[in-house]
Amino acid sequence: MSNNNVYLAELISTRLSHDLIGNIGAVANALELLNEGDDDDKEDISNILNFSSNVLTKRLKFFRLCFGLSNASVKSVDDLFTLANDYLSTLGNPNYPITSEFHISTPQIYKIILPALMTMADTIVKGGKIIVSQTENSILVQASSSVALNAVKLKNISQVIDGNEPQENPSSFAPLIYLLSYLSDSGVMVKLENDTLIIGA
Repeated sequence: MSNNNVYLAELISTRLSHDLIGNIGAVANALELLNEGDDDDKEDISNILNFSSNVLTKRLKFFRLCFGLSNASVKSVDDLFTLANDYLSTLGNPNYPITSEFHISTPQIYKIILPALMTMADTIVKGGKIIVSQTENSILVQASSSVALNAVKLKNISQVIDGNEPQENPSSFAPLIYLLSYLSDSGVMVKLENDTLIIGA
């Protein structure tokens, strides 16, 4: 798979656009209805605006730290946990939420944790949990669910890690490709074992 900076930028831009466009469209449609001045619809319109703006705010905060320049920082593990849970709360069916559980000692590894968390969250089909752990040599990001994880996603994650093109749209794996690029000169290895992404030894 290409490690070209332009290609990586294209993948990330496509993924972010995909993750934001639905709620941006909902806001635009709600504003159009609001401008038509039908008072009977104002409560529904307000609910749409509140929901969509909330999703956009949570996702943009997450994306800014995940993919943005490292001049921003996460001050505590609690802040990182909140950021992750806020993002995960915007995914999937509200009746089957995805949450997270953190067992780490420092928030400074957020540039590794956040794209790994996105990658593994994409494998959850119907609610579950992302468990982030830190050992002496590794960071472990595990997807846990009562329903089987998406086998095709897992297979494609392994293919991307091995340097191959995924069988699905490559932009779906932009977080993983970004993580691999971010770590490419560090000597840190990334591998997938069953339901866990392992970064480190």
